[in-house]
Order: sequence, then C-alpha cells, then structure tokens
Amino acid sequence: MARVAAALVASVLLLVGTTQWGWAKGGHGTGPPTERTASASAIGPETTASATAACPPGTRATGGGFGAPSSVDAVALVYESVKVRQRAWRASVQLLDIGAPSSLTITTYVYCRAHYPHMTTSASTVPTSGETEVGPTASASCPSGEVAVAGGFRMPPPLSGPMVRSLYFDSLRSGTSAWNTKVVTGPAGASTVTGEVYCARQGPSPAEANGASAPNSSDFTRSAASAACAGPGFPLAGGFSQTDSDVNSFIFVDESRRVDNGWQVSGLHSGTDPAVTLNAFAYCG
Repeated sequence: MARVAAALVASVLLLVGTTQWGWAKGGHGTGPPTERTASASAIGPETTASATAACPPGTRATGGGFGAPSSVDAVALVYESVKVRQRAWRASVQLLDIGAPSSLTITTYVYCRAHYPHMTTSASTVPTSGETEVGPTASASCPSGEVAVAGGFRMPPPLSGPMVRSLYFDSLRSGTSAWNTKVVTGPAGASTVTGEVYCARQGPSPAEANGASAPNSSDFTRSAASAACAGPGFPLAGGFSQTDSDVNSFIFVDESRRVDNGWQVSGLHSGTDPAVTLNAFAYCG
C-alpha cells in the first residue's frame, strides 16, 4: 500500500511539473519574443493609417504595441492597438494636423513565441457621451479559470473637424484577469470605446513591472517612461496610464512597445497644470 501511495504521489508531481513546464516552454525562460513590424503613413488633416504586423509561421503573438512619433505640427491620435486572431497585431492612427500640411507614420509591433498558449479574447464596449469629461472606462474580464496575458483597445477614428470624440488615457491590466481601458471624452459627439483582454488557461498571469516619468507641466513637450523586467523574464506585452490627467492637461500617448528588456511608453504633453505623470507597465515571462 505504501508503494502504491508513493507511486500516486510521484505521478501527481510529474503531472504538475509537466503542466508548469508546458507554460514555461510557451511563455517563460525562452529568451525575448521574436519581433515583427509593419508601417503605414497618414498624409493630411484627419487622415488615418493602419498597419498589421504578423508573426512567423509556427509562432503565436504574446502581445503587441505601436510607435507613431508626434511633433508640434503633426500629432498622432492612436485609436486602435489590438491582437488579430492568434498571430498578428494591428494599430491605427489619425493625424491631427496643427501646422502646415504634413504626415506621420505608425509602426505596429508584434511579439511572437513558438509553443505559446492559445489565447481567447474578451471585450467590453461602453458608450461615450459627447460631453467633455474624464472617462468612461471599459473593463474586459477573462472567463473563469483564465488569466490576462495582454490587452488592447479600439474605437472609431476620434477626430471630427478640429475636435475629438475621445482619446485614450489608460490601457493596462487590472488584477490578474482583466484589462482596463480609460479615455477622456471630447465634445465632438458620442462614440464608443472598446477594451480587449487576451486570456490563457496555462500558468499564472505574467509578472508585472512598472516605471514612471517625471511629472510634466510644460505644454507640447514629451514624456517617457520605461518598465524593466527583472531576472530572466522578457516583456511579453505592456500597457500605460497617466496619473493626474484631466481635460486641460494630458498626454497624447504615441508609443507603447518593447525596448530591450523593458516596455517603453512616451507621448506629447498638452496643457500645463496639473502636472501629469506617465506610467509604463511590462508584463514579463
């Protein structure tokens, strides 16, 4: 009987070890994810551009991001950054052309690994009122038994003439099984905002690292923040938020992507007071 019990315990331990190794093989300790990019350009006032970056065959997307550097004359309004099925990421931008007719380019980043778990997508869509205010927040939650690995956001192009319907303030994980997306609502009319969370059954939610910029109260100057993964982990996905922003002082976030062993977020500050802190979040494995 003792031998039977010992054999059963050994079998359970082997099963647990195999399950953990399966997640480790897919999400942890296998070096930095492979990066793929795609770019597109918006030319002229209120024009839009979308770019979809695809993973190599035999891999799946762990997460993705974007970069669309703004200037005083050409401000990038990023209004979409989402996973496309299992192997791609899409980001979209609209050009707020303040100066002479100009253009800007958006680059989409997707991060890929072999043997990565299949992810399900849950989404939450909320209406915006068309009245100037901070909010609303769309919170998307994973099904029971699944954890949040990454997240994204999408909405219709925000510009209508010189005014906006809404702009993204926050896109970050909430707890271990949800993703929060917060906007500031502008006066250009009612719209919608959608937050997405990408969920997996295997293993714990990726470890979170965070970093913050210095508070910024200077009009049309840039802020940047970086969050570095500790130990052997690498950023699988990332997010951002901006502390203390309001309708008169906020950051146009135009970059959220992996750089080396961290997640980098940056953008162009608009307004003066209150000073705004930009936060970066890396989800590491």
